Amino acid sequence: MKREKITVYNAWRGICALFILFSHMSFVSGSDNPFWHGFHRTVMSQGSICCSFFFICSGFFLNYTWKQEQSFGQYIKGKLKRIYPLALLVFVMALGVNLLLNDQSGEVETAAVGSAPWLFNVAANLFLFKAFIPFESVFYSFHGPSWYISVLFFFYLFAYPFLHGLYGKDRKKWRKLIAYVCLGAYAAELIVCIVVRMQSYTHLWLCYVNPWFRIFGEGFAGILLCEYMPEIQERLKKIPVTALELCGLLLFLAGILLRNVVHLRIYPAWLQILFMGSILPAFRSGKGKCSEILNKKPFLFLGEISFELYMTHAFVYEGLPIASGFASKAMKRFLLQNPGTRFVITLILCILFAWVVHLFMNWLNKKVVSKI
Repeated sequence: MKREKITVYNAWRGICALFILFSHMSFVSGSDNPFWHGFHRTVMSQGSICCSFFFICSGFFLNYTWKQEQSFGQYIKGKLKRIYPLALLVFVMALGVNLLLNDQSGEVETAAVGSAPWLFNVAANLFLFKAFIPFESVFYSFHGPSWYISVLFFFYLFAYPFLHGLYGKDRKKWRKLIAYVCLGAYAAELIVCIVVRMQSYTHLWLCYVNPWFRIFGEGFAGILLCEYMPEIQERLKKIPVTALELCGLLLFLAGILLRNVVHLRIYPAWLQILFMGSILPAFRSGKGKCSEILNKKPFLFLGEISFELYMTHAFVYEGLPIASGFASKAMKRFLLQNPGTRFVITLILCILFAWVVHLFMNWLNKKVVSKI
């Protein structure tokens, strides 16, 4: 494929980051207003499936931007410089909140400050292995959304030899190997989900976080999607571009809305490759009417701050009631009693906070990170 910037994909990153934010604002479900209650039940609560898009997209762009001449050291250093500064900043912020709340309550997230579990969680966050520990007190410790960074870092580690081989002498052999690994990960996750379903219990780590499936299933699916994109585009070239984009958009919406009627454990693991993965080939040309809309400044702005929006929104939706309580008890009661208003205020503040962090990270990258 010709390597060029695909701006519409950035817009989709922003949209998916918004949907993940929506899924975390569970307070809207308590609204007496039928609109807000229904909007949360049918749309907002299903937004977590958009995590699949980020992993598929990461695999796609890892292949799309691959440079065969880079050594492993150069490669992993570049990835760390991109993801670790923000991950570290967010951890430091979360650690500060943890210490502050621990001073008041004596115990936060089942680990008292200074205890062995607390120190282990600190190490798991700093060294990015938290997602591989199958206990919620660890993989959600300090800052829940950062489990994604933990998985992403190890995806970069595991993907290097496969991409290095793919761009070597025997491309077909490595294509097949990546496909077998990907299919094997999906097969293993299917068995896991069926067993969990048969046992009638919920296991968040196995069926949602599961770093092994995210890496070798969705991440590798993204690599393959990039690899076969020319063939896919060739098969789809007779379909009008706008019609193709509308199909991708409708599949995305269907993926969210169908979760209201399909309550299978295998749904997040298996069907999201269809609903989330379809966005990439549907919008690859970026020339349809939908792309024309998504390439407008508001959507591109969301795309630019999508990483920061995902990584920082928890501070706003969890901290807003606490901060308002310090300012005014009446204000806190108003927010708690009006979930719709709280949703709008939280959404605006999340975007503003992410934008400020984005500006700070740009400055930090120019002044410090780029010189390392």
